[in-house]
Amino acid sequence: MPKPLKIFLIALTSLVLLVAILIGGIFIFVNPNDYKDEITTAVHDATGRDLTIAGDIKLSIFPWLGLTLGATQLSNAKGFGNAPFASVDAVDIKVKLLPLLHKRIEMQKILLHGLHANLAKDKTGHSNWDDLTTSKAKPVAKPIAPTTPATPSAPVPDNTTDNTMGALGALAIDGLELKNARLTWEDQQSGQHIVVENLNLSTGPLALPAPVDVSLSLDLQMQKPDIQSHINFSGQVVMDPNKQQYQANKLRLTVKASGKGLPISPVDVSLRANVHADIAQQQANITQLQLDTLDMTVNGQASIVNLDKNPAVSGHVSLADFSPRNVVSQLGIKLPAMADKNALGKANLETDFNASLNGANLKNLSIVLDDTRLSGTAIVANFTSPRIEFRLAANDMDLDRYLPPPAEKTTPSKPATSTTSGAATSNTPVPLAPLRRLDLDGSMSLGKLKVIGARLSNLQVTVKAKGGQIRLQPIQASLYDGHFDGDIGLNVITDTPRTSINEKLSTVNIGPLLKDVMGDELVSGKANVSAQLSTTGMDIDTIKRTLNGKANFNFRDGKVKGVNIGQMLREANAKIKNKPAPPKTENVTDFAEMSGSVTIQNGIVRNDDLDAKSPLLRIQGKGKADLPNELINYRVNTAIVESNEGQTGKELEDLKSLIIPIKVSGNLTDPRYSLDLKPVLEARAKKAVEAEKKKIKKRAEKKLEQKKKDVVEDLKKKLKLKF
Repeated sequence: MPKPLKIFLIALTSLVLLVAILIGGIFIFVNPNDYKDEITTAVHDATGRDLTIAGDIKLSIFPWLGLTLGATQLSNAKGFGNAPFASVDAVDIKVKLLPLLHKRIEMQKILLHGLHANLAKDKTGHSNWDDLTTSKAKPVAKPIAPTTPATPSAPVPDNTTDNTMGALGALAIDGLELKNARLTWEDQQSGQHIVVENLNLSTGPLALPAPVDVSLSLDLQMQKPDIQSHINFSGQVVMDPNKQQYQANKLRLTVKASGKGLPISPVDVSLRANVHADIAQQQANITQLQLDTLDMTVNGQASIVNLDKNPAVSGHVSLADFSPRNVVSQLGIKLPAMADKNALGKANLETDFNASLNGANLKNLSIVLDDTRLSGTAIVANFTSPRIEFRLAANDMDLDRYLPPPAEKTTPSKPATSTTSGAATSNTPVPLAPLRRLDLDGSMSLGKLKVIGARLSNLQVTVKAKGGQIRLQPIQASLYDGHFDGDIGLNVITDTPRTSINEKLSTVNIGPLLKDVMGDELVSGKANVSAQLSTTGMDIDTIKRTLNGKANFNFRDGKVKGVNIGQMLREANAKIKNKPAPPKTENVTDFAEMSGSVTIQNGIVRNDDLDAKSPLLRIQGKGKADLPNELINYRVNTAIVESNEGQTGKELEDLKSLIIPIKVSGNLTDPRYSLDLKPVLEARAKKAVEAEKKKIKKRAEKKLEQKKKDVVEDLKKKLKLKF
């Protein structure tokens, strides 16, 4: 070993031993508790606060330079009550002595037990720590400027960051232990009161940038809002200040909360994730994210860029199978009765996303609700005033599962009104403000749809909404061997919404449609129907009263169920002839073609040009239906035509050319049919009189002819005798 180096090491060792002996002497011969008064006086002079050291002060030296402090408290600021600002039961800090000589700080676990801190803000907005952060140093007089210009000095490089990072890198702590701490926050301006108690924090060794295990638990109580919760946190933290990189691995957070300030109470939340942040690159990654709450599990991952300004996030998120019905129940919301008690039993969601502070874009969106699978894309632009665009497609949807159960069928004993109708109506006000704010542009396709019993396929709907104007156009679908085209508009600008409907049915097999929708094939045949309607209001009663518009219809090769006009005529004819009633047949009226038009004014539906034809009959009708009161007053005029129906036609042979009226009245859901025989009898009597007149005339003419012949013969005889 070179001699100079050997001399240096001997001198350095001697110096260290000398320092150790001196410090040891201080510890042996000086009792730090003798200086409590000086310490408290110094604190009071510096802060104006009273420091009370009730416990002993203990110092240690080799190999650890340490301080152990017993029960200690610091008084509160003036005007904030008698409770201490902060107190602690025990503090233990120890630093290894020899590494200090190499500019390294090695510390044992820092222990802080029984810390209590009372933080507050008064009604004027001042806090009880303002006086501790305000400098009390006297201002230093500025030196007199020199008379000659000073030579500009070279700029001093700012090495604060590097020095700080280097100091942190040389810091090694065996861990932190904060035990049984309690913090309170009282805000007299807002009335908010927060208490954190049973606060326990424990870490593994702190030697940056090595990983550090961290665990934290606390109880939290709040007022305004009223919330109580227990929080647990654990994870492994990795910090590299030199590279400005930070990680939280195996992060786990659990929260059990309750209270009136929560929309759901009680509620449990569990969060797991790994987080990596690179401040230098202004980006972060979240992986293996799992959030559990309300029987729902959300998994995902995300990347964030531009952390300091205009952050943008992209990633993938999925919501595992859950029961919406159970979730709604936990939210305290009572669902209305549904036709299918198992509806809303299963759902899940999965999507890729891009989002910023201004909007979000969902791609590869997949949603499952019960048996419906929906996929597509959605965009939300401008969160402050959202504009939503979507393109969605679904395989099969049964909306009837979610509608109220069908009402029990009853036979009305009197004409129904809006309050006596067996059909359930809802007069619950519809909130219009959200509809007015809608800015929407979307389309949806459905392979199959079932709604109010009707079964549609290949449904295509485009919807647009802006400024209180909502429009579904075009609406196209295949149904019952035919086609539907629709255009529906809703205007909610005013407090009385207005709805317009323009729709068309082409070659639809109307019988099965009515069977599915109304439970009975009231009319069958191939139907072509067009309608242009308008109404105001959102409840059923108002819609009926304000319905206006027109419609045209044409049916071919069908039947009208509930009335057999031919049977009615045969029975009437038998009654007139005083013969036995004919045998009953099916209660339907066949027609080859039926057409007409309808006008609607304030819920009163009028038809004056019904025209129906069959091999046996010609039918014309006119009358009206009162939708608000569900009443009908209609008259059908029937005429018998030539028929090839054998005996059936022959039975009505003598009624040919007679106009036979049938009256339809009563309730729309259960109309009454009656045959007006008076005109029939009058017409029959008139026909009989005319026939008798013809017979008399014929007999008279015959007698007159015979008389003429007799006169001629008589004249011939007389003339013969004369000549």
